[in-house]
Amino acid sequence: MDNSLETFVPLQFKRKKGKLLVDGRESAHDVRIIKAVARAVYWHDLLDSGRFQSVVEIARAEGLMPTTVGRLLRLARLAPDVVEQLMRGCQPRRLTLRWLMRNDIPALWLDQHQILEQFK
Repeated sequence: MDNSLETFVPLQFKRKKGKLLVDGRESAHDVRIIKAVARAVYWHDLLDSGRFQSVVEIARAEGLMPTTVGRLLRLARLAPDVVEQLMRGCQPRRLTLRWLMRNDIPALWLDQHQILEQFK
């Protein structure tokens, strides 16, 4: 029996006037962040399951630099309610993927909430 926990969120991405929309609705969704979080969670699962032994192996398989994979993997530590905010498009408008990749994300969820409050 497979004990892995998987979540499937049915989203459709559409373009309107060059803008990428989720489910055809104009909202604050940042598709780049959503995709990055999904990749991070997937890569984290690959490491946990032992299918890949290191960030370097994942980077080689994905054709990316190990630093890029390492920075994106930090997104797998996001609090579940923060991820839910991202999926609903309710994250702070000034929060960007660039900021998430360039700054350390604390492991404690309470600290993550405090950081996100600074963006409001």
